[in-house]
Amino acid sequence: MATDLSTLSLFPATPEQITVARRRTLHEWGKGLTMEEHLARDASQDQFDGSRDGRLTTWYAGREYGFHLRSLIWRFKGASAERGPADPGLQVRMRDVSLVVDPAKNKGAETVTCYGIASVFTPLENRGNGFASHMMRLLHWVIADESLLPSSKFPAAWGTPPLKVDGTRNGRFSGLWSDVGDFYSSCGPVHGKREGMGDQRYRNDHDAGVSKLWEEDAGKMRADMEKSEHPGISFAYLPIQGVASFQHRRLEIFLQRLPVPPQTWGVASTDRTAYATWTIDPRPPALRTLTVSRVRADPQNFRGLVGKILEVARKHDVKRIEMWNLPVKLEILAGTFGAATHSREEHLPAFKFYGEGPEAEISWAFNER
Repeated sequence: MATDLSTLSLFPATPEQITVARRRTLHEWGKGLTMEEHLARDASQDQFDGSRDGRLTTWYAGREYGFHLRSLIWRFKGASAERGPADPGLQVRMRDVSLVVDPAKNKGAETVTCYGIASVFTPLENRGNGFASHMMRLLHWVIADESLLPSSKFPAAWGTPPLKVDGTRNGRFSGLWSDVGDFYSSCGPVHGKREGMGDQRYRNDHDAGVSKLWEEDAGKMRADMEKSEHPGISFAYLPIQGVASFQHRRLEIFLQRLPVPPQTWGVASTDRTAYATWTIDPRPPALRTLTVSRVRADPQNFRGLVGKILEVARKHDVKRIEMWNLPVKLEILAGTFGAATHSREEHLPAFKFYGEGPEAEISWAFNER
């Protein structure tokens, strides 16, 4: 019997429901781990910089508080939630610090709250019922700045708006990287509309070093956005407060199994004008991959920076290096020393901007890994 989606809403999950959710994701997200290792990794993740101080929240979809979760789980980088067999749910992690520049306001770069949605999971037996789409639509009404999504316009066909919870309804935008094409474009906050998620000397840096790099970089990103010639609104996620470090901390349990676990996560020129940070994914059967999470360089120092990244890759038997969304000049230069450029078919970037103006004219700055 089909579930009436208008009877469902989003609620904060209990600690017990969070544990149930994590157990059910072992098959999809815990490949290569025992259940105990999978649960321990997720528990340690709660202590990450990006999770503490209320930046990790779990939600579930149901009809009332305390509904027992049994099957459907969504997971996001910004907050979270889950569902049972009759009532959908979802999970959202990490409220992120970000920047927005609106030339029309002439205020420079504003520091705002945003949400980054990490992944969505629906068990096979619950797919095809519209649960994922509906939960994503409701999510906008949970995280968006309420002055930009007035409750008076909540679609009547969707039932009652989600309850307001302290610390929510403050987002200026949200984003995700989709492995299901443009599915999320149909999951907007308005009923019936597709307005959803659209050569120098170098030194190596370990955890403390890359954290310092990201702190410095946040200021440089702000300056870059303020002097950009883009005529419309632009926004960016900042790499600080655990946002960038999450990439390699999530893989740490696999990295520690290597004969020589990596200890270096970044490299910088002595004058700090060129630097890169990365993570390494060693999980088989895919090729061992080093993915650059943040890069700052110009055509004069890019080759030297890549050379240092290649040294790290060779040391750890990396077979593939990825840099996402390089500036055009660097992309062309990379091609001259062997890199191939292609359009991704997975992890497709999509965003929802909560405010005025056509999203086709809004720029996602520094859209890397």
